[in-house]
Amino acid sequence: MSQDRRFEYDKGPRLEDDATPPESDDDAAGDERPTSDAGDRRVTVAPWTAGSVAGVSAFAIMFAAFYQLIAAYAATGSYGQGESGPSNWVITGLTTLANHGVTIQQGGEPIDGIGMYPVGLVPSVSALIPAVVLLAAGYVLVRYVALETRREAGLAVGALCASYIVLASGLAVLAQWTPDSGTEGMEEGTIAAATDLSLIVTVGGTVFTFALIGAGIAALPRLGPAGDE
Repeated sequence: MSQDRRFEYDKGPRLEDDATPPESDDDAAGDERPTSDAGDRRVTVAPWTAGSVAGVSAFAIMFAAFYQLIAAYAATGSYGQGESGPSNWVITGLTTLANHGVTIQQGGEPIDGIGMYPVGLVPSVSALIPAVVLLAAGYVLVRYVALETRREAGLAVGALCASYIVLASGLAVLAQWTPDSGTEGMEEGTIAAATDLSLIVTVGGTVFTFALIGAGIAALPRLGPAGDE
């Protein structure tokens, strides 16, 4: 028999394969645990911080939209008051508050309108700006912030409302205009928004209503069927 002849034989299973421990019940249970959604991009932050940022952002966006609207009308001479009229930011402030339902007063008495304010469809259309912005703010707050409990969601929406109301109150104090004596079409007395309790109630009701609707829309996909556990 040749010395170069090689014998072939079955080596059998590898030791490493035999050493593999069987899967335990704990491992099997772990495999059944729900994994995090890869598309979940919610931000983890304190609820009051998220709500405050959302409220400030919503107010800034809303004010900027009204300022753009007023600046466009001023550029075309719609106000017709010249140098004797109020600045764009004062008119923007009064318009912003009026579109939230806040009473505009002159000399402490409610007035029907401001002489230089544009007429037509603008008041009706512009009244939708706060509603749309607040709906979006409430939706984004609940959709993209990790709010795990109802308490956290309530705290976030409450912070949104509080920060928004504070900014609106500050705007009501600053946005005032006193017509010069003899200004055509204008009576004497400072034109300003009401700064009493009605301001908080009116603005607060608007903010809470539309922000809550937006938050509710964002929360709907998280509510599974009643039979799922």
